[in-house]
Amino acid sequence: MEVVVGELTGLRERLGPVRVDLFIGSASFEVRCRSVLENMDRECIDHALIAVNGTFAPWLEENHRWFLDVLGTRTERLDVFSHDPVSTHLNIESALGRVFESELRSVVVDITTFTRESLIMLMRVFNKLRTENTDVTFVYATASQYSVGSQSGSDPWLSSGIRDIRPVLGFSGLMRPSRDTHMIVMVGFEDERALELIRACEPTHVSLGVCDPRQPGTRSHQATNERRLFRLLSVLPDVRRFRFPGYDAIATKQALLSQTKVFPECNVVIAPMNTKISTVGATLLALEDESVQLCYAAPYFYNFDHYSLPGKDCYLFSLPATNDA
Repeated sequence: MEVVVGELTGLRERLGPVRVDLFIGSASFEVRCRSVLENMDRECIDHALIAVNGTFAPWLEENHRWFLDVLGTRTERLDVFSHDPVSTHLNIESALGRVFESELRSVVVDITTFTRESLIMLMRVFNKLRTENTDVTFVYATASQYSVGSQSGSDPWLSSGIRDIRPVLGFSGLMRPSRDTHMIVMVGFEDERALELIRACEPTHVSLGVCDPRQPGTRSHQATNERRLFRLLSVLPDVRRFRFPGYDAIATKQALLSQTKVFPECNVVIAPMNTKISTVGATLLALEDESVQLCYAAPYFYNFDHYSLPGKDCYLFSLPATNDA
């Protein structure tokens, strides 16, 4: 699964002159949710599913209207909810089940502004329904800045509080009470959220991972990411550290697999809290190994007004077929 990175302005050429049977995107409070569609040939799209998070609907309506204006009657609303994962999963199953009744040859999924939980659920249902003839391309648009307007030297904040800590539906893992638990946290900007999650789960062993700084996409955010890691290390004893390629899903999957083998006789819980692409990598591992649990900490509140500014680049990669447990 080769990862292609380039400027958003060249996205149309990289996708090629083919019909897109289905486009899937998310109407977020971030204007960045428009980045991919703004740079595609929208006339080649036959049908679109646009996710709208009803938990935070007042902050999303302007961008949802933009999708409706651009795509018109080709658009179908996909209701998801941060406070109701059961309804979210049912709605994803229902919507994808309907569109897959027709043969889909080309699907483009813009993963940029999905919540991680919704993205993981989407991948699970997709994996069940897709056929060998379905070409699925994931696209991720970068951000040039997070926590816009933060003072120089201060840490960006993206969310606050935790609404709930839960396994992602369909990814509860095979938890054996007789075994110790190894929790693998893919650390991002939200160290307080990560710490609350770890304390709530009370794992026997903890591994903290951050993006490999050798990847170009990591460099602009690496200093913040490392500061958050060191904060966690300062309050958590006996923690293992590792790195993963945050902009390569397959390589991330392999890095996580290697980390699970550090404590081979333990229950494994993975908390994806870094890039959306690395979240795809964690999901691929859990799809192939039903013993792995994926854990999600749903925030109470996001930095709605100043979350991010759009970047100029995007990543493209194909979704490999996996064996869904």
